[in-house]
Order: sequence, then C-alpha cells, then structure tokens
Amino acid sequence: MSKKISKKGPQRKPAKRKLKNYLINPKYQLKYVFWLSFGGLLLSVLNGLVAYYYIRENYTVLIDLADITNEIKQMLYGELYDIAYKLIGFTACFMVIITAWGILLSHRTAGILYKMKLVFNQIERGDTSVRLHPRKKDDFKDVAKSFNKMMDSIFKKS
Repeated sequence: MSKKISKKGPQRKPAKRKLKNYLINPKYQLKYVFWLSFGGLLLSVLNGLVAYYYIRENYTVLIDLADITNEIKQMLYGELYDIAYKLIGFTACFMVIITAWGILLSHRTAGILYKMKLVFNQIERGDTSVRLHPRKKDDFKDVAKSFNKMMDSIFKKS
C-alpha cells in the first residue's frame, strides 16, 4: 500500500472496501452472522408459516362457499400460491439484509479486537509506548480509553 506523508507522518491510504476488508476476524464474525441470520430466518419462516396458514384457511373457506366456477376458483388458488412465493421472496431479501448488516456490525467489534491483539503483541515485545486508537465507528471505545489510561499510569510510575 502506498503511504502519504503529512504533518502527522506517514499514513496509509484507506483500503478499498471489499468483503475481505470487512472480515477482519472471519471465525468470530461469521459465527456472529450465522447466529444473527439463523435467528432471523427462524423468525421469518415461523411468521410466514403462521400468516400463510391463516390466510389459506380463510381463503379456502371463502372460495369454497362462493358461488363461482372452477376456473375462477383455480385462479384464486393461484393468487394464494403467489402470496406464498412473495413471502418466500421477502424472507430471502430479509436474509440478505440481515447478513450484510451482521457483517457490518461485527466489523466494528472485530476491528478493535484485532487492534488490541496487535497492541498486546507489541507490548509483549517491549514497546510500552503503543496505545489503542479506535476508528470513529468502532465499538469498545471506552475499553480502549481505559486501556490507554492504564498504560499511561503504569508507565508513568516506572
């Protein structure tokens, strides 16, 4: 990656956003996304089944009691199946959105955890001047701030 030189010193250009950039810790993030998506899928399927069951039950009664031809009955049942397909399509779209959302949210957590691991390794190698600097949207900013205060207090007294 190319580096820019500024008053603050060399800086990296921001990485282009690709899926691999969002999967900082794939094991953690994919497990997070799996459980989020699994819960969303389970609730969507249950909701869809309950809705379809009651719609079908009432629809069938109304169609069977109506004085209409078999051709119109078949057309109405076709519309009922269209409702089922739309419920399936909605669930599929919902799952795509939930999965993308899960990756974005887990990225905020995985990023700071990854940085913590790097900082801990640097400290283990003897560099006690390193501190955590989370991104704007990272989670655990308070943990990073507490860590930095702790490092400052430990190494001021030494």
